[in-house]
Order: sequence, then structure tokens, then C-alpha cells
Amino acid sequence: MLLISPFFVMPTANALLWKHMMMNPIYGVLAQVWIFFGSSPVDWLTDHPLFSVILMVAWQWLPFACLIFITSLQSLDRDQMEAAGMDGANPLQKFWFLTLPHLGRPIAVVVMIEMIFLMSVFAEIFTTTGGGPGNESTNLAFLIFKQALMNFDVGVASAGALFAVVLANIVAVFLIRMIGKNLD
Repeated sequence: MLLISPFFVMPTANALLWKHMMMNPIYGVLAQVWIFFGSSPVDWLTDHPLFSVILMVAWQWLPFACLIFITSLQSLDRDQMEAAGMDGANPLQKFWFLTLPHLGRPIAVVVMIEMIFLMSVFAEIFTTTGGGPGNESTNLAFLIFKQALMNFDVGVASAGALFAVVLANIVAVFLIRMIGKNLD
């Protein structure tokens, strides 16, 4: 029996959902919305491939970020907000001096986790655009795949993979230091 990880199936299912149900220029939901408003449908994956991939990935990962931020906002001290209001702080000042510093750690955590996951986006690109037209929707993970398995250039693919690991580690160290600084 072949066991397939949901980590590999869900991005592919997400990409197929967007490719066939949402962004299809003939019978997709977005095409029907364009037709309803009297415009001609857009072939999203051909005309705007990078935006299409960004939209798919955002739809997939945005709920995770929202969950982290909502959980963090629920732990915000309401007494401080009330005291700031009584001292004459307007809503912008409350957000800038109370809410945003409180969200500093969750923002750093979300950026770090999302960056690690976004560097490995592959299934959405492979399933929908194939990295094209040309290299318009190619990211580092797809470029490594293309160099190694399509161009048979394992050396360049290895260098790209090493670059990806080093880049992820640099950003992770920076964000971990930022999180540690916020703990003091």
C-alpha cells in the first residue's frame, strides 16, 4: 500500500481546484464573474501566471497566518487599551504603540514559517503553469527541479539548493534574533 503525505497532496489538490474550477477561462468561477459584469473572461494562467500562483498559495496559507494573529490579538491586554483611550490616545496611536508591538513576535514567527514553506512551493507551479510562459512563474524550487531533471544539470541544481538552504537559514537566524529581542 502506497502512503502519500497530505503535505504533497494538498498543494496539488489546491492547484487543480484553482486551475479547473476557479481560473478556467471558459467555465471557471472567475470567468463567470467577468461575464456577469459584462466583460470578457481572462485566461489567468496564461495572461497572469505569477499572480495566479501567488493567489493560489495565498489562499492556501493565509488562514494559518490569520489564526496566529487572531490568537495573538485575543491575548492583548484590554486594560491597557482602555487606559490608553482614557489618556486620549486615538485608534491609530493605540494600534501603533500597543497592538503592533504586541504582534511583533507573531509577525516574526509567521514570516519565518511562511518563508520556509513559500521557498518550497512546487506543486502549484508544476500543476498549473509549468513555470511558464518562459520562466515567468518559476521560483527557486521549480528552477532546481528544471535544472536537475529537465536540463540534466545536477551541478547547477545542487548550487541552487545550497543557495536556498543558506538563504532560509539566514532569514531564520535574523527572525529568531528578532523574536529573542522582543522577549526581553
